Amino acid sequence: MDRACVIVHQHITTVYPPGAALPSTKQLALALGLPQKHVHQGLLRLDSLGEIALHTGSLPVRLRTREPHPRDRALHRAVRDRIRAGHYQPGQALPTGLLGEEFGTLPHHVQRALRFLTAEGTLRYDEQGAYGPGHYVPLALAEAGS
Repeated sequence: MDRACVIVHQHITTVYPPGAALPSTKQLALALGLPQKHVHQGLLRLDSLGEIALHTGSLPVRLRTREPHPRDRALHRAVRDRIRAGHYQPGQALPTGLLGEEFGTLPHHVQRALRFLTAEGTLRYDEQGAYGPGHYVPLALAEAGS
């Protein structure tokens, strides 16, 4: 992250508790003494990391730990349901590009959703996976769903 992103991140994580609404981009820019476009870029970066939620119909919100991004919930549910139903097999790499197309989601938003599912143990990320680096259905999880 560049300097402005770091400043925005530090301010948000020290001033606003998880679940709190954040001020507008303009208000944050004034408070931080940064150009609005730099603050906006910082907010976009935090949104792509799943630390805040932008464009939810209201002001940005700082997400709680282990809280999925609101726009990712349908993708989370579909992946979980498909694993339980056996559509995604143990050891299979998830088709991230196809998921993005299906859900009308940008690649970095698909990655954000899959990082969340990995953190909760639904998926695993394997740099040396059988099909290359990617998110895979773990063997133990698939066996537990049977």
